[in-house]
Amino acid sequence: MFKHLLVAIDGSHHSLNAAERAVELARRFDASLTLIHVARRFHIPDSVKAYLRDEHLEGEPLYDIDAATRKVIDDVRKEAEDAGLQSIQTVFKEGRPARTIADYAAAHQVDAVVLGSRGLAEPEAFLLGSVSHKVANLATCTVIIVR
Repeated sequence: MFKHLLVAIDGSHHSLNAAERAVELARRFDASLTLIHVARRFHIPDSVKAYLRDEHLEGEPLYDIDAATRKVIDDVRKEAEDAGLQSIQTVFKEGRPARTIADYAAAHQVDAVVLGSRGLAEPEAFLLGSVSHKVANLATCTVIIVR
């Protein structure tokens, strides 16, 4: 039924539950599994960039986020390997999460996207709609939303 599953991981509890379900489905259907993390672009005013540069603060926050994100992704990858999955890919993208996930799925013949019902951006989701809701509307493949 599924040959290629894409699971979106942002480190939230719901995304980790989604990763568990995606691993189970990939094992059951002998499917390949792609782990995707989409980082939002932050537009920083030039005055703030100059301040960060002058104070030698460039890169430090991003480095910490990258290390934490990579650890979460590595842990999920290890779980998938321990479950016996043979075809696992990891993808890091930058952009608008819902659009980036849907576009990746369409471009890479993904049969189903698996993602958590809520992510890390709760206040924004309340005002603008959740990433899972947007992916469900944008994707051309099956979308499985996990609580």
